[in-house]
Amino acid sequence: MRQAILEEVHARPFVPIHGEWQIRQYAFMVEQDQRQLEKDKLYRFIKDETGTSFNSGEHYFHHAFEQYSLRWEQHSEFSTYAIETAVSDNGHSQTSSENSLFLLEKLGAPGELIAAVELTIKQTDHAFSEELLDGFDPSSLSISRVTSERATLVTDFQASEDGVISFLLLDHGLSPLELGATVRRVLELETYRTLSLLGLYEARKQQKIVSRIERELVQITSQLRNSGSQEPNSLAHNEELLADLSALAADLEAAAMESLFRFGATRAYSDIVRRRLETLGETHLSGYDMIGRFLNRRLAPAMQTCRAIEERQANLSRKLTRAVGLLRARVDVELERQNRDLLSSMDQRAKFQLRLQETVEGLSIAAISYYVISLIGYALKGAKALGSPLDPAVGMAASVPFVVGVLWYFLRKLKANH
Repeated sequence: MRQAILEEVHARPFVPIHGEWQIRQYAFMVEQDQRQLEKDKLYRFIKDETGTSFNSGEHYFHHAFEQYSLRWEQHSEFSTYAIETAVSDNGHSQTSSENSLFLLEKLGAPGELIAAVELTIKQTDHAFSEELLDGFDPSSLSISRVTSERATLVTDFQASEDGVISFLLLDHGLSPLELGATVRRVLELETYRTLSLLGLYEARKQQKIVSRIERELVQITSQLRNSGSQEPNSLAHNEELLADLSALAADLEAAAMESLFRFGATRAYSDIVRRRLETLGETHLSGYDMIGRFLNRRLAPAMQTCRAIEERQANLSRKLTRAVGLLRARVDVELERQNRDLLSSMDQRAKFQLRLQETVEGLSIAAISYYVISLIGYALKGAKALGSPLDPAVGMAASVPFVVGVLWYFLRKLKANH
């Protein structure tokens, strides 16, 4: 990738500008699956208009046509189309706003329009004329000396009927390359300023979700504090609270993931706006507010709102984690208590079973001894009939201790072996 990395430095060069021009730049949000389609449409347009080829793998294109110049750039989530036309001697450009929109329709730019800016370049001396401010709203008029006070930038940040923000750049002797660089920075300033404010509306959306989760978390933790482990069905109640906390944590993580890209992009875009203002090198023009100061009054609170929502999401995530851990510990303790009671009950039943077994064992010895002694009695009676002098009743009585002792010994031995 060495060659691609080396070419990246020159991917979007400053185009030298000579004379007076009017530039209209439109920025469109482009989905990832539409990026290649956008390149293909641009490729066909260029081939039809110029007969030349365009590498569909590139992200930048600039070409001078007969009446205008077209500059196209593709960024991470948006694309810009800049239509540059020379201003005639009577002060009018050769391409109107309607013609620019017609050209965009012909190009088939995909996605929604997110930013539109019209920059008019006029060459004047260092003297500033109030007549140049015709058409700007005095209530939001902002003027700054830029590029070492060799140019003056004028705007009111008010959108026209077709949604275009107008800028006026007065050239007091810039070189063509300096003028091209200044034009590019002004166009990027307005584009990234608009994109950075997208995070504000995402923050307002996330604020409702975060506030709801915070309220529900307060209710759950209040129930957790008031509930005791000795209450009946406390385990079932705590498990229900744990399920509610897990659902809140899932909602918060889903919302945080949903806003992660937009908040990150907002930080990046606002940083670009700040850097562009620093590069322009604004200085104050007496009697007027500076552009950077005007933007900072609205951008700074918006960026602070986004950071505040991110911090609330992070703090709320930590609180949910602690609450879930605390409740899970309580559930585990109650489960262990139940297991302890269950084991104690099982131990008691085992003792009862042992006693019953010993009782049955004693009855078994008596029953088996009875049958054995009965067999001995039958044997002695038979021997008596054959002439034995031993009385069967006496023999049976004498055999009782012996039989019982032998049976008890063998049963104990059998029990020990098992």
